[in-house]
Amino acid sequence: MKFTELKNFKINSLSYYFSASILSTLIGLIINPFLSIGLNHNDYAIIGYYASFSSILAPILAFSLHTYYARNYFLVNEEERNELLQTILTLFLVFSFLVFSVFFCLYYIYHIESVKSIPFSPYALLSFMPIYISSFYNLYILDLRMQEKAKKYAFVTVLYSILGSILSLLLVYVFRFGATGRLIASLLVAFMFAVFSLKVLKFKFRINLAYVLNALSFCWPLTISAILTFFFMGIDRTFLVKLNDNHTLGLYNIGIQISGYLGLFGTVIFQTFQPDIYKFTSQNNHKKVFYLIISIIGLSIIPNLLFVVFSKPLIIALTYGRYADATGFTNILILKNIAITFAFIMSETLIGYGYPRFELVNRILGSILAIILYKYLIQNWGFNGAAWGQSFSWFCMGLISTICLLLIMYKKRRLL
Repeated sequence: MKFTELKNFKINSLSYYFSASILSTLIGLIINPFLSIGLNHNDYAIIGYYASFSSILAPILAFSLHTYYARNYFLVNEEERNELLQTILTLFLVFSFLVFSVFFCLYYIYHIESVKSIPFSPYALLSFMPIYISSFYNLYILDLRMQEKAKKYAFVTVLYSILGSILSLLLVYVFRFGATGRLIASLLVAFMFAVFSLKVLKFKFRINLAYVLNALSFCWPLTISAILTFFFMGIDRTFLVKLNDNHTLGLYNIGIQISGYLGLFGTVIFQTFQPDIYKFTSQNNHKKVFYLIISIIGLSIIPNLLFVVFSKPLIIALTYGRYADATGFTNILILKNIAITFAFIMSETLIGYGYPRFELVNRILGSILAIILYKYLIQNWGFNGAAWGQSFSWFCMGLISTICLLLIMYKKRRLL
């Protein structure tokens, strides 16, 4: 393929990824005022509190096998790739379910002892189960990205958003089931697309021991590193729930939700260029890696800063005028999106160069710093302190990864 053809192909793919992201975001924004009518402060507090545990449960269940699949995608032939894919699906189906069961029991013990303002049943199961089920769908859409099937990726992800939104409107706005309805909608759409993904990927129960052992060696530092993400974007609500102020916690979670819509732009940009990161790092093409990093960060800044400028009227419209008080939290949390993009692109670059254990060390240092930041900021500034803590902690994580990568490159050049 000639350079001009490759460039046009990338632009075409990027347009599909962006279109899918924009449509999914618009769908969420359109239904948000209706959901705001059916959800009160307490509902938002419950949904947001349990959602915070996705940053610790998702990596435990997935065990970074998605990353292992992406890392090896271009290193094996088609037959070996399918063998790897089926092995990962089998691990998700069996071992991830066992891990999920253990996690659920341990969380129950923690909740009974430590959490007073948020009820356990039925919200814990309804919140945690979709995280387990989504592992299959996430692997399927990763496979589409690695094959650069952008059009199909866009169709599937938008369809996911549409069905989830229809179910949410039905259960929250029409039947007024509150937080329970919102969580049931998420569970149903996750289940439907998990079944669909298994069928499309032609799932067969298969365990290739060699792949399993290699995956364990490659993934354990990444998994621990991913689990430590909880200390950047989940532990804030663990601290805040102890303030026993569900009204303000609801507003804080609305800010997280709305800022999350803008975060999708950074996510889709990152996902679009993720295969290129692995490709160029495997080729040691440092110049192209550098341009990728600058481009991804730059593109993620634009929509987030634009939202901050018009945030007040937009949030009034998005929440049907009921939760305008969430504007302050949202504007602070918007900055987190840029910091997350910076942190993740530097982390992925380290992994692409073959240094997953360095990434683990970085994440441990960042987690310790994040805990200190959250504790200090929440004690002194409460919910506003927690919002600033998210941005500061992610920026520090990206900075640590950058310094580590520069030191590695400097050391390698001196040895040449």
